[in-house]
Amino acid sequence: MKVSEYATEVINKRPYKYSTRLNYIKYLKALGLWDLDITEINSAIIFDRVDQFRNQNRRKNMFIVCRSVFKELGKCQDLPRLDAIPKVYELPEQAAIHQVIEKSKYRLQLLLCMYAGLRVGEACAVTPASLEGNYLNVSMAFSQDGKHLGSAKTVGKVLIPSWLADEVRAMSKDQCWQVGMPSHLVTWSCSSLSRRAINKEILGGKSINPHMLRHWFATNMIYRGVNPEIVRRQMRHKRVETTLKVYTQVITKDLEASLPSLPEILIIPSVKLLSHTAGGGGEK
Repeated sequence: MKVSEYATEVINKRPYKYSTRLNYIKYLKALGLWDLDITEINSAIIFDRVDQFRNQNRRKNMFIVCRSVFKELGKCQDLPRLDAIPKVYELPEQAAIHQVIEKSKYRLQLLLCMYAGLRVGEACAVTPASLEGNYLNVSMAFSQDGKHLGSAKTVGKVLIPSWLADEVRAMSKDQCWQVGMPSHLVTWSCSSLSRRAINKEILGGKSINPHMLRHWFATNMIYRGVNPEIVRRQMRHKRVETTLKVYTQVITKDLEASLPSLPEILIIPSVKLLSHTAGGGGEK
């Protein structure tokens, strides 16, 4: 039996979300295991193939998939359990992000990522019916291929700014996402905008994407001194540790500002010494 037949049967009989099933198949194909015979599968061959990928988080996920899919065969349970490395983004200034987002056909979805901390599939699933006052009920999400509307990765209520709630209430039927529309359209639009020369200048050479906007949402709250428990609830995380470790970031200029400087007593003599040396003088 080929891995493709075995894996398809295993994945489809388990209570995985639609997006999880797609990702499992994607990783098995990326590793070149899909067309192999199941008898060829062992930990050594998987380790060698995973080791060719440099991205730590991708390798971590590949090991998880292989342990899960081949568990019933008693194979691959000795594969490494890697720790994830949080994604670090260079966050542009708020005004710059806004200026670029306003040019996108999917500006409302991007604003929901930025000011409600939604994932892109969740932002696409928002309709006027999602609102209770200024609270947004996050319970549904579109898959990346747009063929499936299912439960969100994490559900909960998010309080959003009144101006954004008003925009959601005013959504027309044409503005609401439909099955068959890939949520990747929002990501591609964002990426395309970031590559334009005029927008690169606005963003200071940085790029934006929907998930970066979710990071901006969390980081901005922390920088404004919002209680971490409130940030956790707004992000819909189970543990505040996830919020603080993964979704809040150190801004580069603040990191640079944290470095200690030399005391004046050391700086002044060094300047005099350089000046003296440049003039050609020196001790005899």
